[in-house]
Amino acid sequence: MQTGTTSEQSPPIPVHSGPLRSLHNNSFRWLWTVGLLIGFGNWMQRLTISWFVLDQTGSVFLTAVSFAVRSAPNLIFGPVGGAIADRYSRRKVLMIAAGLKVLVAVGMWFLVVQSDSLIWAVMVLVGLAGITAAFELPATQALAVDVVGRRNASNGVAMMSVATRAVGAIGALTGGLLIESAGPGIVFVIAGLAFATGGFAVSRVVVVQPGLGVRGTSHGLRAAGGFISSTFGGIKVLLGIPIVATLLTFAMVVEILGFTFQTVMPSLAEDVLGVGASGLGALTAMVAIGGLVGSVLITALSDFGRKGLLAIAIIFIYGVGLISLGISEIFPLSLFIVTVVGIMASSFDALQWTLLMANVPDDMRGRAMGGWIFAIGFGWVGSLELGLIAELYSVGWALSVNGIGLLILATLALIFAGRLRRA
Repeated sequence: MQTGTTSEQSPPIPVHSGPLRSLHNNSFRWLWTVGLLIGFGNWMQRLTISWFVLDQTGSVFLTAVSFAVRSAPNLIFGPVGGAIADRYSRRKVLMIAAGLKVLVAVGMWFLVVQSDSLIWAVMVLVGLAGITAAFELPATQALAVDVVGRRNASNGVAMMSVATRAVGAIGALTGGLLIESAGPGIVFVIAGLAFATGGFAVSRVVVVQPGLGVRGTSHGLRAAGGFISSTFGGIKVLLGIPIVATLLTFAMVVEILGFTFQTVMPSLAEDVLGVGASGLGALTAMVAIGGLVGSVLITALSDFGRKGLLAIAIIFIYGVGLISLGISEIFPLSLFIVTVVGIMASSFDALQWTLLMANVPDDMRGRAMGGWIFAIGFGWVGSLELGLIAELYSVGWALSVNGIGLLILATLALIFAGRLRRA
């Protein structure tokens, strides 16, 4: 890896139109394949870890802790991952991240096949997976813009969101069925193979690195000082852009209240709906299908001019969905509700990414995503809060409380968040 600020851009490509225009770029197709493979492995692994922790401990709260351990590292490593994505080869960062994900999958397999699994060791590996994600996402989204160009940035970012969710249903259903038929160990083996193949696919992404930054003169403490300055100075610059500061604030609150609903999904499947691991796989698959629909929707609306107002509407529907999920005790109805919730979740993510990429300088795209990862790093608060309420009262109460919180947030945004409404 070379130090200094680098810029990675793909060779010029013909101008295309339509919602799938980014796929006309051969390098983007390889990057999109990476998203498919990594997304498949992620969906399988997350589902299996949460089920394994609940099965081993019987505790909804400890299951929630496993989600919190995964998101908490974002508070530290999110800005660092963003700065690295702006400073080093994004392609190499992704290859290293894929390798680390393989190691996590192998470690989880080893723990699962032990007769007496250590939950603390599981938590350590989950934390390492969270750290890896903090480097992976900024590099992926910034590289997508590099490959398709700033003119197609919104489409490219939205298409990457589609990729990470396109195989979610297959991953979740496969994971749930394999847990019941062969145990969780085989799921981690398959996830590891997906990550390894994704790492190879990254190597096929062709980018040009003109090396515009200063290099060859910074070593040791000077280089470290420059990197730290770049990391935390970037956060200061981002917060100085009003619309970016607003987006990051909303990302943090919606992550705490909304995205943490998956924390209680294993308990919802086992204790409320009584459908077991395969039922959890079906519920998670419907979240993934909803996520795919939401990503495709935002891709189709990549040229829509009122994305901020659309984001507020999504938050409102998101809240209604969580309340409904908390009330439902009917499995088919819950499948429909989680599909709607999945649509809202992925739509909100994709809108944030496109708005961030459109409102920051080219050389800060990685740090913008690092700032976003830092913001969602507060999701551990929501995971613990949901787990605690579910443990003390019920899963239904936990989901409903957070759904009401999202309704309040949407109302406040509509009244006071003028910059977001106009974005």
